[in-house]
Amino acid sequence: MTLSNKLISLVAGTICGLCFAPVFFLPGIFCISLLMAQIKISKTRFEAIKFAYIFGFGFYLSSLYWISFALSVYIDQFWWAIPFALFGLPAFMAIFTSLIALISWQLRDSKIYHFFFCCIWVFIEWIISWIFTGLPWALIGYAFSNWLILIQGASIFGIFGLSFVVVYIASSPYNFLLAKANTEKKDFYTRIITCVIVLIFIAIYGYLRLEANPTEYTNISARLVQPSIPQTAKWEAKEFWQNLDTHVELSKKEGNPNLIIWSEAALTVPYHIKPVMQAILSVFSNDEQILLTGGVSDNNKVDDDLELYSSLIGIDRYSTKIFEYHKAHLVPFGEYIPFKNILPLKKITHGLMDYTQGTRKSVIIQKFDLAIWPLICYEAIFPHEVRVSNQVVDVFVNVTNDTWYGNSSGPYQHLEISRMRAIENGLPM
Repeated sequence: MTLSNKLISLVAGTICGLCFAPVFFLPGIFCISLLMAQIKISKTRFEAIKFAYIFGFGFYLSSLYWISFALSVYIDQFWWAIPFALFGLPAFMAIFTSLIALISWQLRDSKIYHFFFCCIWVFIEWIISWIFTGLPWALIGYAFSNWLILIQGASIFGIFGLSFVVVYIASSPYNFLLAKANTEKKDFYTRIITCVIVLIFIAIYGYLRLEANPTEYTNISARLVQPSIPQTAKWEAKEFWQNLDTHVELSKKEGNPNLIIWSEAALTVPYHIKPVMQAILSVFSNDEQILLTGGVSDNNKVDDDLELYSSLIGIDRYSTKIFEYHKAHLVPFGEYIPFKNILPLKKITHGLMDYTQGTRKSVIIQKFDLAIWPLICYEAIFPHEVRVSNQVVDVFVNVTNDTWYGNSSGPYQHLEISRMRAIENGLPM
């Protein structure tokens, strides 16, 4: 592999990663054709793997660079980790792209090489969604997120089915880049026609689904409180009461919403502390209101038995706890340190103690006969975990604190990914 080929591979992967929010550079997905063509013409398996690895590094660098922003919040403590997040994570994730080449190269002479490649791509995405607790973020199916009609198909075959459609379309022109393109024109035209037919079908289905399911409003009103508190001030003890007052004042603005919703970790101390509870209760103007707040809660034990949770808590005006949900999928290194006995590291979020994993469950607010599926932050990115199945659920409520990532791609992508869970399950969020 020459230097120019390596550079082309890196640039192609980087451009491909721009297909996601907020850029939505959809033509970038066709760089996958370059990857597929290079795998096919590679003389050795190792050459194909190298090309795919460099492509994958560029892809994950442009789509996941924003993770390093979280480390810059407390840069005095975590400056050393920024290169690992910015370059180390893409370098690790690129191994999975290499696996695509490892398997595809063996099948390069098959008449259905293109189909095999698409299946392998989606299979590797599925592995990424659960291995090492999972990071199903830059799934290629999210490239269609800006076109509401095109992503309705996820209600039938999920994000991985949508990924298959995207990668099939994106890789269809691959043999146009080969020297033998003229001998494969028939196959090329067949694939293009197939792509057009598939796009037409999913567009028609999307249109019909949206027409058949117009937005309907209930009598339950909600207020989402966005205090815009700088991340560095969120955990400062001297800023606590000012931050809480900001939440309270925004919650008491004109109108009487039934649900008042605060963000993830809006309360940085347990809500049951008496003066904190008194401040919380001041948001209520009538009996028909419930506060849903993200917060840090504990199990009221001491010493070695103490456990901390990232929680979503429902409270009424009489300080009755309606429900308390504990985050079930924690962020490695962010909320706990894997292999803590071996790795002498501190978690990125505030405090020395790791958070404890909770149990995924739906909750019911009897007052409104409303069944809620609580999600905290990146729990929404796991399609296999956000499945309502046979449970009765009316709405997803996802509280998050994306100010960690500033004005980067991260929060925009998080929104699109969360919206996909709503489409898959046919529920509002």
